Amino acid sequence: MARRFSGHLLPATHEAAASADAGDCLQGVKSGNVYCLPGMINIGVQKAGTGELQTWLGVHPSVKVHGGEVHFFDGEERTPSCRKHRGQLRLRYAHFLWKRQRLRASELSGRLLYEKTPAYFDRAQPRLVACAVPSARLLLMLRDPAERARSAYAMCQRELEARWCRSSFAEVVERMLIGGGNGTDSPLHVSRREMRRAPHLRRMFLMGHYSAFLRRWLDVFPPPTVRVLWLEQFKADPFACMTAVERFAGLAPHPYRTVATRNEKGLYVVGRSKSTYEKQPEPKRRGAAQDAASRAREAAALQAAMGSVRVYYVPWQRRLGELLTVTNTTLLTEPPLPSSLALAGATTREGQVGLTQ
Repeated sequence: MARRFSGHLLPATHEAAASADAGDCLQGVKSGNVYCLPGMINIGVQKAGTGELQTWLGVHPSVKVHGGEVHFFDGEERTPSCRKHRGQLRLRYAHFLWKRQRLRASELSGRLLYEKTPAYFDRAQPRLVACAVPSARLLLMLRDPAERARSAYAMCQRELEARWCRSSFAEVVERMLIGGGNGTDSPLHVSRREMRRAPHLRRMFLMGHYSAFLRRWLDVFPPPTVRVLWLEQFKADPFACMTAVERFAGLAPHPYRTVATRNEKGLYVVGRSKSTYEKQPEPKRRGAAQDAASRAREAAALQAAMGSVRVYYVPWQRRLGELLTVTNTTLLTEPPLPSSLALAGATTREGQVGLTQ
């Protein structure tokens, strides 16, 4: 069960903060302002539904969500001694978390405080997070890694229009992934030369090495305090997923069906859902010669590129399946699981997700 605010305020001093933990709140000695440490953190990943889940949790009466993304730990480059600096770290984290919101202790008693920053998964130092909130529960949302990479690249083109995402996704894949043949065990790998030239693309591809990053977190946080939820499962049945999240957090069930509606894509959403209002890219203007044949070529190139990306992630999905089996960290074991996890040999059996024997 995730720790919730007990109603007892600690003074906002380094000495008092040294004894604070997840779910505790501190109050400024002079200002009287209240700052709290979260009991649950969604640590990632980008483009896997973390914002959507936060929207759903935000309507639960026993949850106080931060809203937006915090980016505290992914901005911390040094790892100070926890024994010496934990009070300072916890106080800085609590201040940073709520610097734009005024909290009232009378409205927080018994509530779970929640924050999410997808960048934590691959950029934060797990030991630093554990130093700040040692008893926190961690939720990790994953998505088929090939689809996640494609979605992240599309977001760059749609919202950032940065230099590193000006080419088509198919062109990027052809440039970044080298080696291999046609078999599923082909040793495709990311070009070191291209990784040095394009750090954003490097991160986009390497973030899909889910097992490598998850092991770092499980080296610090006990497996019972970490759970993995797939976006594919959330899209298929968000109500079952929310029930599982509530169980993990120790929350009473909330009647989400009374507030959820279907959007134009047929997905259940709550309130102003990101999946409903997300800005769509402007279609490219085409001349008479750039007709259906041109679009068909682009679609074929994208399909071939996605095939290569899926092959590239096969060994990584296999390792992830093995890790989920050993640690039993899957939040919801019922299908649908991402097809890439199935291709890697994973299946559901006896309440776990892992490799077939």
